Amino acid sequence: INSLTSDVELLGGTIDDAAGEAYDKVARLIGAGYPGGPIIDKMAREGNPQAFTFPRGLSAPKNMGTPAAPGKDRYNWSFSGLKTAVSRAVEQFEIRDMEVPATDIAASFQEAVADVITKKAVLAATEQGIDHILLGGGVAANSRLRDLLTERTQAAGIGLTIPPINLCTDNGAMVAALGAQLVADEIAPSALGFSADPTQQVSLISV
Repeated sequence: INSLTSDVELLGGTIDDAAGEAYDKVARLIGAGYPGGPIIDKMAREGNPQAFTFPRGLSAPKNMGTPAAPGKDRYNWSFSGLKTAVSRAVEQFEIRDMEVPATDIAASFQEAVADVITKKAVLAATEQGIDHILLGGGVAANSRLRDLLTERTQAAGIGLTIPPINLCTDNGAMVAALGAQLVADEIAPSALGFSADPTQQVSLISV
């Protein structure tokens, strides 16, 4: 990122659900309530992150490729398969009329999310010559994501900035802050007939 308002290059991200959305859906599956993020984070501390081997979306060799011939999803991730795996795990206990090990599922799910995001973020930074990562978004409040990204950036010699927990809340505040920056940079607003586009790239920012 050279400029938040005019020069942003998107290297990767989710191709389906955002991490926070995946947390909410999994929380519902295990009957944990809403919002899923902080609830699962707390439950995970009491569970075994190795109890279930959940998939890391888009991490197979065919998705990753190689540095010389990168796959199109080398820096992307997906949570659809992970949510399905959690749903099936819960179902296996329910059909046997057994108690669902909610804390173990929460811990294993959280480990899968943190693992794939941090691994791909550090890989992208390393291969693209980026020497500093800023963790942002509501999911940045997640303790395992913060810890694992700290561990992996230190091992890779990459700088890391993690905002205080009170700044890692709803993305609405972040969107508003970006809007304020657009106004300050005198970027012309969108026409009144502008419609929402959920597939719009980050490099095409409109207000």
